[in-house]
Amino acid sequence: MSRAARFDLRIPIRYRASGEAGWGEGTTENISRSGVLFRAKQLLGVGTPIDLAFALPAEISGEAHAEVTCHGRIVRHEVAANAGTLPGLAATILNYRFLRTKEPPSA
Repeated sequence: MSRAARFDLRIPIRYRASGEAGWGEGTTENISRSGVLFRAKQLLGVGTPIDLAFALPAEISGEAHAEVTCHGRIVRHEVAANAGTLPGLAATILNYRFLRTKEPPSA
């Protein structure tokens, strides 16, 4: 089975453990149809079900202001490469949905 194409993409992402009310904020490192690697202050444990929300650039989505919401699970952590870098969280995407809006999504 071939690996899904990955895009090196630095965009804001919101995330939370599924069922939680508050969202954390981070920045993506790369993203594919099946997963995302992002950097954030708050780590979630491996296996944690997670909700994600982010806006894809028009170059990738084909539409302006295409917000994506996803449900997935944390599959691994990455240690920060240096003192100025946040730790990474890798999540598999189990399902996703596009929310098309006329205005840019709010953070």
